[in-house]
Amino acid sequence: MSFFKRNFLFLVLVFSCHSGFLYAQTNYRPHGSKNTSTAYFKNGTVNFINSSHQDIAWMDSIGACEVWRDENMITPALALMKSNPDYCFSVEDALSLREYLARHPDRYDDILKYTKEGRLEWGATYNMPYESMYDGEALIRQTYLGKKWLKKILPGCDFLTDWNEDVPGKALQMSQILSKAGIKYLYISRHEAGIYRWYSPDGSNVLMFTPGHYDASSYNFRATKSDTARERMVLDYIKAWSVYYGANKFRPALPILIDADWNKPNDYRALFQGWNQKAGTQGLPSLKYAIAADVFKKLDAPRATYETLRGERPNVWLYIHGPTHERALTASRKANRTLVAAEIFSAVDATLQKDFSHYPQSELTTAWEKAIYADHGWGGKHGDMTDLTFRTKFEEACSISDKVLQHSLKDIIQQIGFDKKGRSLVVFNPLSKERTDKVEVSIKVYGQDTLSYKIVDAASGKEVPSQRIESRPAGGSDETITLCFVAEKVPSLGYKTYTLQPYVAGFNRGVPVAPTQPSPITAQAAAPVYENKFYKIELGPGGVKSIFDKELHTELLKTDKLLGGEIFQLQSVGNGAGEFTDVQPVTMQGFEKVSQYAPTWNCTEFGPVRKTWELVQQTQFATIRETVTLYESLKQVDFKADMLGFSGERYREYRMAFPLNQTDSRVAYEVPMGVVEVGKDEINGAAGFSYGVQDYSTACSKVHPREVQDWFNASKDNVSVTVSSSVAVFDWVDATDANSRQTVLQPILLASRKSCHGEGNYYLQPGNHHFEFSLTSSPGDWKTTANTGKQQNQPLRALVVDIPQARSGLPSSYSFASTNADNVLITTIKKSEDENNIVMRLVDMQGKKTDAKIDWFGAINGVTRTNIIEEEDQPMKKTAAGIMLTVPPYSIETIRIR
Repeated sequence: MSFFKRNFLFLVLVFSCHSGFLYAQTNYRPHGSKNTSTAYFKNGTVNFINSSHQDIAWMDSIGACEVWRDENMITPALALMKSNPDYCFSVEDALSLREYLARHPDRYDDILKYTKEGRLEWGATYNMPYESMYDGEALIRQTYLGKKWLKKILPGCDFLTDWNEDVPGKALQMSQILSKAGIKYLYISRHEAGIYRWYSPDGSNVLMFTPGHYDASSYNFRATKSDTARERMVLDYIKAWSVYYGANKFRPALPILIDADWNKPNDYRALFQGWNQKAGTQGLPSLKYAIAADVFKKLDAPRATYETLRGERPNVWLYIHGPTHERALTASRKANRTLVAAEIFSAVDATLQKDFSHYPQSELTTAWEKAIYADHGWGGKHGDMTDLTFRTKFEEACSISDKVLQHSLKDIIQQIGFDKKGRSLVVFNPLSKERTDKVEVSIKVYGQDTLSYKIVDAASGKEVPSQRIESRPAGGSDETITLCFVAEKVPSLGYKTYTLQPYVAGFNRGVPVAPTQPSPITAQAAAPVYENKFYKIELGPGGVKSIFDKELHTELLKTDKLLGGEIFQLQSVGNGAGEFTDVQPVTMQGFEKVSQYAPTWNCTEFGPVRKTWELVQQTQFATIRETVTLYESLKQVDFKADMLGFSGERYREYRMAFPLNQTDSRVAYEVPMGVVEVGKDEINGAAGFSYGVQDYSTACSKVHPREVQDWFNASKDNVSVTVSSSVAVFDWVDATDANSRQTVLQPILLASRKSCHGEGNYYLQPGNHHFEFSLTSSPGDWKTTANTGKQQNQPLRALVVDIPQARSGLPSSYSFASTNADNVLITTIKKSEDENNIVMRLVDMQGKKTDAKIDWFGAINGVTRTNIIEEEDQPMKKTAAGIMLTVPPYSIETIRIR
């Protein structure tokens, strides 16, 4: 409960025309009595912050909105600044400046002049996204392509305010990202009005103001033409905030946000002149124009008391992007992760060659711009075009980054030594932990006599068990064989090499020499029960009936209602945003689950590496094909699901079930640069009253489903189950029975809903959809498997290379970078933005203060600690053992290696 909810009667007043300036405005009255005094603001200021809320496209198409911003927002604002030396205007993000300068490069001088004068403000982030939709490095690029770019394009200016007004959700680590990029202030909306400090878990914080809703402060004020009426509205506004300001010892600098969707710049010089002439004699504050950063600077005072917010505010609009844009979000997630891998190995390549001149800075920057282009404005008027553009940008980012990655890996291979000529295989690990993981590699065999290969560890000379699986195209050829094997102990951010040795083709005394390939599928392989050294599983009609963990001596599932990995669908009416203040729940109307059709499983793979079973079932609106795979040497169960030919039936939602043998579990999941434990890491209480009927009254800890990055987990009684996820949203509350205490982990596959814009389109998503998940279990809690949970979305990358002759070079197995701390991850390695040095970013995910040793294979002439956008270097000590870095709990750390 907030300070004023504890200490004052919380009133919500919807004023008539006389007091319409406070349209649905939160109002604080001490002990319920009406405050009539303006004395606290005597000699103070009421600061009019003019702005215009802009999605990339919501009110119209992307092109039409860009033209509108030019002709009806920025150009008129520049004209007002020219005619009125006191006029100020705030633009929410850097993308608007990019668009405008592309259309009007001739206006650059005016823009620089007014920005330097502190009259024109640009939001310090690239745009205004769903924060937890993006992974950590993608979220950080909001500051690179925002504040860092702005400082370069407008030298001598600073950008201190993040505007993300519209989205009712904040990422756990966003305050730390902003603070460590030099962004001190935050303007949001759809939250209980007030002035707050919002903390990330490491203690980093930003000063935040919200008027409740971004147009709540000025709804009727903008509509009335009478300055007399406006004066009364301003007076009422001052009175409404005076108790709050006085009790918290804020400086008397009161912001009034003059804002709305597509709000045109407003000039109130006549109102200001009339008011200010009498303000001094009547004990009133003066009226003035201001940008947000200037008001924040006045409010940022040592004696003031700020309400504190700590943790994640779960996004209640999550349906508008993930489940209703499955293909787009799949492309987004792949692009984010491929970009990081491309960045890391491009930096390694440049370091190996001692030459940064070919570092693909331009390609990587372009890819990041595309990867984070989508803001919160999915759907809307002409949303079909907007959404397709967002998806296309993601796919283009993925294509660019994949080409960059492949190029850098091929360059690195040229530096590796090989003992003999022939075909070799190099397996690269893009994660900062040594790992043992599955690899699938396709080998072109067009025109060759040898079609069978064995895989041999180049270091030990021992053959690695392998298995031929369904072939996939490679290098432009569809005449391939595809092998699956498990690569053991592939070094952190490094590689391991293998040789591909052909089996001898021919005859020995008339007897064919047979390759020692896996045996064909047998009747035993199709049995409904199978076990390896880790698990004993029982398949049921439509899913997995039992997964028994042989190490924990525990049954992981409770499948009396839903089977493990079973796909089911429910009714899902809603649009995911707009008028809703909570996640719109699903209902059981039209409920369907695959097991009701009692489909049978068929064994499709049976070899020394893995066993796979498949079922196919036609349901009402799609054909469901699902596979379950067990590995002989990996403790995991893989689930793949294909929804084929989905009809696009309206208001249907598909989920996969992992019904655990647990109740009231401790649930945790990965978010950008952190982990949220449900019931522990959200902001306290509810977000509160916003405006009108919009009251976010559900406690944040109770909000579900949630946005997720690479994995989610449930643990209880020393049994922990982690599911790696290819989708952006998951739930843990049984969707078929909200009163059930059983923990049912559920990735949400897709939902067919409608845009909340009155003229918006449906998100029906007909056609084919593909999903992948991996389940593992362990003692303890999420910390034991968090690193494993990231592996599925950052797979080992294998390249086949022909070696014409033996050569010297790097060893057969090598790590380019690592840390000795299991809780500290390296999130990227990249070329410094402005010089030919290496920048490395790390984060503690587990809340442990750690003295980490960091290894980097390249020459180290010096190390500095820098901020997130690579400014403000502070010297660090380097020892013969490596780079020593103290990482505080939950801290994101950026270092520069010279």
